Amino acid sequence: MSGLMAIGAAVLKVVGLNPQRLGTRSETRVPGAATFSGMDFQLTGAGPKTSRIEFATWPAMFGGMDALAILKLIHQQQTVVPLLRLGANYAGSLEGLVVVQFLDVGEERFHPRSGVGRIVHGEAELLHVGSATSLAAGVLGTGLGAAVKALGGTSALGPAVALSSTVAGALRSFR
Repeated sequence: MSGLMAIGAAVLKVVGLNPQRLGTRSETRVPGAATFSGMDFQLTGAGPKTSRIEFATWPAMFGGMDALAILKLIHQQQTVVPLLRLGANYAGSLEGLVVVQFLDVGEERFHPRSGVGRIVHGEAELLHVGSATSLAAGVLGTGLGAAVKALGGTSALGPAVALSSTVAGALRSFR
């Protein structure tokens, strides 16, 4: 039981690529228009929801570069992946489908033998593109293809069809 969080197949662990801080940002749209009696506000729905994860590792001692390589690949391919998080009593919670929108990685104090920084740290900003309930219904019910159809079947969610093994692998890491 070392997995704390998983972004697709990139598992952030206690020993390895370790999550340092997690933040979530969301907004609702409430435009206003001036009227003779004051302001008139209209509730027009929710805006985008993002999560920001700061992570760090000391590769020479703890590893973690494999998870970072997977995270970079997910970002470069713009793959829609599930975001899983460790909850109370070691129960994982499915936070939804995300895309790695921004990835910032830095290295400090390069190791003379490996050429990799002794400290590797970074941030990933995740854009939530689907709900946890839709994905869970697809994985547990009629398959991930049904979840994509339930989410509207848009082309942006097309890569999610290939995620069934990723979801299963990430869930196994929470055991």
